[in-house]
Amino acid sequence: MRYAVGAAVVGAIALTGACSSAQGASEAGPSPSVSPTPAAEARALDAYRGLMAAVVEGSHEGADDHPDLAWYAKGQALSLTQDWLDGTTAKGAPGLKPKVVEKDLDGDPPTIVVEDCMDGSEWQIVDDGGEDLPDADKPRPATATVTQEQGTWQVGKLWFGEFGDCAR
Repeated sequence: MRYAVGAAVVGAIALTGACSSAQGASEAGPSPSVSPTPAAEARALDAYRGLMAAVVEGSHEGADDHPDLAWYAKGQALSLTQDWLDGTTAKGAPGLKPKVVEKDLDGDPPTIVVEDCMDGSEWQIVDDGGEDLPDADKPRPATATVTQEQGTWQVGKLWFGEFGDCAR
């Protein structure tokens, strides 16, 4: 990945213990949910983890896109994650610790905000054209706005802070 993309991907996405469950989620896709709050929160977290797993998987392949991105994301979040995958190859996986910080299940559409402090220290770029990614091994905050439409939860907005701006 180019510097901006590589920095976003390496520092932003981290799949520690959630890695295996996120990868499984990317294969199955989010399930429709009109359930009570705990189920809605779980679906929103699954959408976020699934999106991150698709980016990581794509980075392992040196992909320019990944078919699961559109399953887990839309709008700005889809555009951002598609831009990240620019053929750069990475290995390993970053660590995620997402948590629900806000929810409006009565909204139109229902919305859940997920925050994370991602650790990219175990996710290394193998081929990025030789550009350094300063501070990419420091934790980085992320915020995802996840909405439910037509029974499916998808990340609509995705934001990343500076490396080192959160503590794990």
